[in-house]
Amino acid sequence: QWPAEGPKQLWKTRVGTGFSSFAVASGRVYTMGNENDTDTVFCLKADTGEVVWKHSYPQKLEPKNYEGGPNATPTVDGDRVYASSKDAEIFCLDAAKGTVIWSKKLAEELGSKKPTWAYASSAYIEGDLLILNVGTAGTALNKKDGKVVWNNGSDVANYSTPVPFVADGKHAVALFTKDHIAALLVADGKELWRYPWKTSYDINAA
Repeated sequence: QWPAEGPKQLWKTRVGTGFSSFAVASGRVYTMGNENDTDTVFCLKADTGEVVWKHSYPQKLEPKNYEGGPNATPTVDGDRVYASSKDAEIFCLDAAKGTVIWSKKLAEELGSKKPTWAYASSAYIEGDLLILNVGTAGTALNKKDGKVVWNNGSDVANYSTPVPFVADGKHAVALFTKDHIAALLVADGKELWRYPWKTSYDINAA
């Protein structure tokens, strides 16, 4: 049972404004924040909070009925970490050193319409595919070099991360569009089904 004053605080640190959560792997913590219209991806030692490395890039804070800052959480896959800005600029970084392996402005490349509260999808990785909720109903990249493997249109995305499941023995992901839940095959992005899910202001953010 925790004492009345709560559990003992081991460390704290400042990472700026944002709504990124935390990914923990190999004794390191990864998160994102914004300060002075600059996003930073942080890699911290999990036991002390000491900064191992950080990678920064220009990105406006864009507060809009909330404080602003990054909406997505870094995804760790082996020796790489993948981060996505609220403009859907995607970075593949060396998980131990923070060096950029590849990066791309995905929404700009696809001509996708930016959602009202910007992009919020974290990356889901399966095999060699990196799947993001960018475009009408998801986009998959080759995780090794960032090349687009499949894409389901350029309409506004919504604010959810793809969630994996198995449908009749086939690997699939579910994600929110602006007014549906859609199920897509991982391999080629083919839509299996969609179910109407309309919300105020098209905010499907779960």
